[in-house]
Amino acid sequence: MKHPLFACLLAMLAANIVRAGIVLDDAPQDAAPAKSIDVPKPKDGSTTPDKSAAALSDTLRFVNNDALHGSFLGYDKDAGIRWQSLESKDPIVFQTANLTEIKLDSHKVPANVAPPTHAIMLTNNDELPGVLVSLDDKALSLDTWYAGKLSIPRAMIKSITPLKTSANVLYQGPTSMDGWVIGQRGNGAKTWSYKDGALISTNYGMIGRDVKLPSLASVDFDLVCRGNSQMSVCLYSDRLDNMSNCYMFQISSGYIYLQRFTPEGSNNFGEQAQLRGEMMRKAQTHISIRVNKDTKTFWLFINGALLKQWTDPAEFAGKGGSLIFMSQPGMFTKVSNIVVSAWDGQVEGVRPAGAKSKEDFIKMENQDKVSGKLKSIENGKAMFTSSYADLTIPLERIQEITMSGEGADQAKRNASDVRATFIGRGSITMQLDSWDAKQAAASSPNFGKATFSPDAFQKLQFNLNRQPSAGDPAADVMGDSSDDQ
Repeated sequence: MKHPLFACLLAMLAANIVRAGIVLDDAPQDAAPAKSIDVPKPKDGSTTPDKSAAALSDTLRFVNNDALHGSFLGYDKDAGIRWQSLESKDPIVFQTANLTEIKLDSHKVPANVAPPTHAIMLTNNDELPGVLVSLDDKALSLDTWYAGKLSIPRAMIKSITPLKTSANVLYQGPTSMDGWVIGQRGNGAKTWSYKDGALISTNYGMIGRDVKLPSLASVDFDLVCRGNSQMSVCLYSDRLDNMSNCYMFQISSGYIYLQRFTPEGSNNFGEQAQLRGEMMRKAQTHISIRVNKDTKTFWLFINGALLKQWTDPAEFAGKGGSLIFMSQPGMFTKVSNIVVSAWDGQVEGVRPAGAKSKEDFIKMENQDKVSGKLKSIENGKAMFTSSYADLTIPLERIQEITMSGEGADQAKRNASDVRATFIGRGSITMQLDSWDAKQAAASSPNFGKATFSPDAFQKLQFNLNRQPSAGDPAADVMGDSSDDQ
């Protein structure tokens, strides 16, 4: 006969096997004790999660950078996030107060979706891909596979970009790490990675690509920088992994200067350009560089405004065609929307830094430019009034439309805003009302109320004011080890 104490111990052990517990800190960081979530044992009696749950590939990330893998089941603004974890038979509910993002690796765009024809950039730096239907003095109509037709107030529109590759475009991306060469640090660590259409670095390192820079070159990219150091952009290098026979723009928090590299050494030429404080504090800064190799002249534009022009008094230093980005220690750097193209050499019509354009601006496929008033877009044609003529321009001939800053408006940031990143390109900031397997209901001053297909999104970000870098569209990449290398 078993001793009564022994029988009691066996009973206690059995009870502990029946239930397991996971402690997840889902309370605000200044709250008292962490909440304990009891995860029931699977009903089939096994203490091991169902192996089929390995297909649950979404990731839930918390403010303290903890992560939980599983599947995003839905959202209700009152109840919170419903999450299926590998460790739990039943869904777990989380409030959004201490969450930063949900990464939706399980989502795929349906195979029968037609590609978008245009990307609509909004004044709050949201970008919506779709088929441009029409535009008048009140709104733009955009037909999308993920939300049907959206009506966007004209005052909220910053630019309209056709999603096609022009004949003079030499490189457009990035779409992966293919073709990029990473400079190695002393310990051999790779310091750049690719994620969500961007090259990202959180430490010292360089990355280069031979883009075949021509004699007349145009280089455009979007830049996010955070930290107290600097980053550099190198042009015409004859090496991919180092600064060699080239020109380098050094970009710091307050100044930009241009430096030449030759076998004899390196030196600055011309005066440094002072950055207006608000330029580099923006969530994202658009940088444009124009080069005329024959005249050894460089033009630098920040957010469409001419900041500085340099002319090298010596022989042109560049001996190659490579483009290199270099980040310094203590600096978070994100580079996206890189476009390298042949340039026509014309810089007329530029506006000084800090000035708002009073006219709409169209750049043609043949590099012609016209400013004036975009009256409307309809039936694949843009009706445009300039100082010298009324023009009707087929959309296929337009490379970019930049809207006037006169009368522009911008959606106000709310504490409960959610930023949703599209698969492929673009993002949208919105008030998320509900989400289930079939649809996501949301609203924004940018488009009113709309219902989205959940398959369109690859990431949701919460508590935007508590991200590592407030307002940074990709600040959460720091600490995510799932990037492509």
